[in-house]
Amino acid sequence: MKNIYQAFIIFASLLCTGCSDFLSEYSQDMIVAKQVSDLDEVLLGDVYLPSREIAHGAGISTGGFLNILDDDINTAVSLNVTESQKSLCWRYCIAPLFGYYAWQLEVGRNYQDTGVMDDATTWNDLYHRINIANMILHEIEDLPHEMQQDYLDYLRVTGEAYFTRAQFYFMLANLYGDAYSPKSCDTKLAVPLKLSYYVEHDKENDTQFQRATLREVYDQIVSDLLEAEDRLTKSPQKEDNRLHRASLEAVDLLLSRVYLYKQDYENAEKKADAVVKSTNVILSTLGSLNPDTPFLTRDNREIIFSQGSNYLAPTEMLAGEAADYCVTQELYDMYDPINDHRATTFFRRLAGETDSIGLTNKYQRGNNIQSHVSDVFMLRKAEAYLNKAEACAMQSGKEAEANNMLNEIRRNRIAGYINQIYSGEELVTQIRNERRKELCFEGHRWFDLRRYAVCEKYPYSRDIVHVLNVHDDDNRNIYLLTMRYLLPAGDPAYTFQIPKSILEFDRVPMQDNLRQPRPAIKDDIAYTNITGK
Repeated sequence: MKNIYQAFIIFASLLCTGCSDFLSEYSQDMIVAKQVSDLDEVLLGDVYLPSREIAHGAGISTGGFLNILDDDINTAVSLNVTESQKSLCWRYCIAPLFGYYAWQLEVGRNYQDTGVMDDATTWNDLYHRINIANMILHEIEDLPHEMQQDYLDYLRVTGEAYFTRAQFYFMLANLYGDAYSPKSCDTKLAVPLKLSYYVEHDKENDTQFQRATLREVYDQIVSDLLEAEDRLTKSPQKEDNRLHRASLEAVDLLLSRVYLYKQDYENAEKKADAVVKSTNVILSTLGSLNPDTPFLTRDNREIIFSQGSNYLAPTEMLAGEAADYCVTQELYDMYDPINDHRATTFFRRLAGETDSIGLTNKYQRGNNIQSHVSDVFMLRKAEAYLNKAEACAMQSGKEAEANNMLNEIRRNRIAGYINQIYSGEELVTQIRNERRKELCFEGHRWFDLRRYAVCEKYPYSRDIVHVLNVHDDDNRNIYLLTMRYLLPAGDPAYTFQIPKSILEFDRVPMQDNLRQPRPAIKDDIAYTNITGK
């Protein structure tokens, strides 16, 4: 079995390396899988994103920049840093990720302008895994699955392959394509759709792949998830595999999110409702937890699925200490500081030197922690309530159910909560605010801001200001100055440029997304806005 697995991985690696990970050549002679269980091992080892320990200076993980783009994060500073308050975050987190945090043209360029990280890591890794999922879906059809257990394994493995491919394309489409609008989805471009198991590389062609439209990519995502739903209904996920492998609830929750982004509110409600009603996962009651105990751990029964690393928690990059990232005052002020358990469970204000707010207990913290709960690719039941609430609020005659979902979330989060009734745009605003509070730093806010801006019924957009408190690279205890970066509402920088290495692969590059240079504004007074007010 080990030799079979290793040989298949060699085959997969040949497919997925080179200038562009979805174009390289390979040999079909190395396919040696004999049974469904062989491909199940490949699925687990090379399609699902692994949960890795990430230490300072380890580089950015796949999608690991997503939570430093939005309006919930800023940087902290202190004029009097003691030895015990030293932070590695400036040198190994903030300075290297400056291009993402400040929405620069070259997102990989560090603050000192001494180096540029590869901006294709997420693109290449996700297409690498999509390719292996494509191969599994092709090769598995030729493997024996006439016996009942083999057939059930076949359904489960193919269901998981469809799910992962859909989740990866959803991430790619929302990073490198504009937000989905029913009015423009037929003309707006997303990413190339690579669904075949073979390489389509032709050295004679000037261009190998063209970007598909948003409608085409979203239609494929929905199609994949419906296939996954059908197969995982017939062959449910084993209970002990639920955290790191796709289940029916994971499929339905992701489907509800995709429909919500498409503004298909009827289907979004239907799929979210299935997750709300599922007894396999439960909505946590924060009031029953010790405020010093991390909330999102592998033992939390609210978590439906997670794959990939957690970039925020293990490095303590959101601790709020000097030269670290911190939570914005605006976000923190949205919570009832006395009765909302999230205010005391998720955050801590560092009184004294910085007076900044850290994300201290939403995830496990500390260097070299393998949290098993991703800050980007996690799905949990609370989102189902919020998805259903929003979908109902956008439909005529369903405001009562939208209020029910909103109140249910709040009752499990706020001590002594009394149900509230909202209507119209105020109801939608309350749901959006609750979504921001509940799902902060879980990879939602940046994408939510994008889709709110193209929402047909109640559009919403805003400027974002990121404050960069600059520290000395050689002595991180020395604060230098404060810079500000503005991302105006509707700016093209809400969509990433296609990675440079991908564009350079073809003689005639695929069409890119246009962005503008993002200059800094030096504050008139240093040491300002340290908590992001």
